[in-house]
Amino acid sequence: MNRMLFGCLVFSALACSQASQAATVVFEDNFNATTTQSLNQTVFANWTVTSGSVDVIGDGGPYALLPVGNGNYVDLNGSTGQPGQLTTKMDFAAGTYVLTFQLAGSQGGVGDVDPAQHTTTISFSLGGSSQSITLDPADPLNTYSFWFTTSGGKLMFTDLSGGNANVGNLLDNVSVAAVPEPSTWAMMILGFLGVGFLAGRARNSRLTA
Repeated sequence: MNRMLFGCLVFSALACSQASQAATVVFEDNFNATTTQSLNQTVFANWTVTSGSVDVIGDGGPYALLPVGNGNYVDLNGSTGQPGQLTTKMDFAAGTYVLTFQLAGSQGGVGDVDPAQHTTTISFSLGGSSQSITLDPADPLNTYSFWFTTSGGKLMFTDLSGGNANVGNLLDNVSVAAVPEPSTWAMMILGFLGVGFLAGRARNSRLTA
């Protein structure tokens, strides 16, 4: 009996893992194919600049602040002295999502105009749910993932004041994946438990035959 219970627990863990892995990507943008490099960029295929200004910079341009190989990325504080806000053109339906993106500090900007003692906070929200990250200028490009459960709405990244007025955190490789509904997870778990139960009965039948 204990072995069967252990098997059921293993099957349940596998089901939860499979449910998480079954998340379907519904939005992604690495800023490489949809924009050209430009200070105070306003033309995006997937985004609208809804506040302040942002720059698109990167490999091959005069403002390549990250190591070569990262392509284009967005400086969330453009060159107008007003921290920027990027908002998706896409509306996300109600549900649970995994938001993944890469974020780096300003790297000091060209000429190291953003001194090390500055910190800048980026706020990001999906629907009515918000999170934030605070970075030092020298912080390297790292990958972040957050779960959001929302009644629906747009994805927004907002650079808040704190660093140099024309230098912000660097955003790249944004991805949003939809996670299966809890009812789907429950069905998957029940399915795995059923398989475990039948396998246990079959084994017991062989032992008592």
